[in-house]
Amino acid sequence: MSSIRDAFDGSKIQDGLADPCNINVHQTHISLVARGVDGFVVINGSDMNRDEFDDAQITQIFVIFAETVDAYPGSDAATLRLAVTAALAGMWTPCGAVDPCPFDQHVQGHTRMIFNLHVPGWGFEEARIKFKDEAAARAFCGLSWLTLNGDVRRPFSFEINAIAGTAPAEYEFALFVQASQDAGNQATRLIIDPKIHVTPPQ
Repeated sequence: MSSIRDAFDGSKIQDGLADPCNINVHQTHISLVARGVDGFVVINGSDMNRDEFDDAQITQIFVIFAETVDAYPGSDAATLRLAVTAALAGMWTPCGAVDPCPFDQHVQGHTRMIFNLHVPGWGFEEARIKFKDEAAARAFCGLSWLTLNGDVRRPFSFEINAIAGTAPAEYEFALFVQASQDAGNQATRLIIDPKIHVTPPQ
């Protein structure tokens, strides 16, 4: 049993999450995170009903996302969401779920989940992600920093695989972000607590 100190330690990876996976992934799900002046913007999409994403396609999605966010400095979250959604139209299958928390995730079948953060001075901590119920960690594997075309995208992007069961399941989790301010002279840990909804493949 982990101590409360371990649970909130952004440098300590949760036991089992980095273990290798023995599954065949059905899809890749990408979660793009930015910040408007009035809150976070989280936009999700996947290669569902498309050819499987390759490194070049994922890189292109990241580049267009970053360029679009940078083109709207000082904008609110709604403006950024509309701009990014339009810029990425046709490049992926958007996730249309509306949840109480914008960071909530919906995936179907065995899924490679990618999280990408584009906020100046911010990055994921070593822990990246932890699950509130330690037993739930067995439903995920392969936690690692994302590598695209040989380039490791630490600390801005990581991946983890969700293992689908025979019935829908919901997992509460925490994202660990190091948030800097004052031109990087100060930093704090930001822990975001959404849910991942995993449904069996159809």
